[in-house]
Amino acid sequence: MKINEVERLIGITKKNIRFYEEQGLLAPRRNSENGYRDYGEEEVQTLRRIKALRKLGVPIEEIRQML
Repeated sequence: MKINEVERLIGITKKNIRFYEEQGLLAPRRNSENGYRDYGEEEVQTLRRIKALRKLGVPIEEIRQML
């Protein structure tokens, strides 16, 4: 799944998805042909967890420890 699809599915902006990746919370595969991020079900579930925890005010560092 491409980042645009994940953005629409979960309701998290591309900017936030990339931020979570930079923070080491996500590690999507890369398409070897074009270098695009390829998000699977595991990444989608992780983003859902992150979104829920952030709504509860949990800091990124605590989320990193939970994951």
